[in-house]
Amino acid sequence: MNHIAVFCREPIKSQVKTRLIGRYSADVVTQWYCEMVERTLRTASAVSEALGAQLSLWVAADSGHAAVREWADRFGATLHVQQGTDLGDRMHHALATLTTESSRALLIGTDCPVFTPSHLIQAFAALSMEVPWVFTPAEDGGYVLVGTRAASNAPFSSMPWSTPDVMRLTRERLKSANLRWREMPALWDVDEPSDVERAVEAGLLSDLRK
Repeated sequence: MNHIAVFCREPIKSQVKTRLIGRYSADVVTQWYCEMVERTLRTASAVSEALGAQLSLWVAADSGHAAVREWADRFGATLHVQQGTDLGDRMHHALATLTTESSRALLIGTDCPVFTPSHLIQAFAALSMEVPWVFTPAEDGGYVLVGTRAASNAPFSSMPWSTPDVMRLTRERLKSANLRWREMPALWDVDEPSDVERAVEAGLLSDLRK
C-alpha cells in the first residue's frame, strides 16, 4: 500500500506564511495559503485515486479547526495532529507511523504549487528495497518532498530547518548512515514575496497583489 501525507497548518491569520506579511496583508497571505493547501490536496488526491493510495492530512496543532476538517472531508483524507518538538521530529513521527502499515510513504508540505500528479507518481516509483529514500530538492536549498520505505531519524535530527543548508546536510546525514536515496528534479516553493510574484505570473495563485 502507498500513502501520501500532507503537512499543513491551521489557516489562522498572521500565523501562516509570515515572511510574506508586510509586503502583503495578513488576510491576503492567508487566502493564498488556503489556495496552496487546496491545490496540494487536489494533486495528492488525484494520485491517491490513480494508485489506490491512502491520503492523510497532518495539521500542526488543532485537528478540530473547521477549515482543516473541511479539507480532510472534501479530499477523503484521514486527519492527524503532528507530533514532535521540531519539524524533523514531526516528519519522522509521521513517516514512522505510516510505514508500519504502508510499504511506501511520501510526505509533502503545502508550499510547492508546481507539484503535479506525475511528480508524486515518479517519487513513488523511485523507492525500492535497494533505494529506500527519495527527495525532491527545493531551489532554495531545502526539499519539498521526502519519501521512504523504512523511516529513520537520521535525515531529520538536529537539522537547521528553513536554511539553505538543509538538503546539503541531509545528503551528508544519509551518507553517514549508509542510507541510499534518489533525488528527483528540483522544484520551487513559496516562501518569499518574489516566490509569490512567480506563482501569480504562472497562474498558480490568485492575483491579490496591491
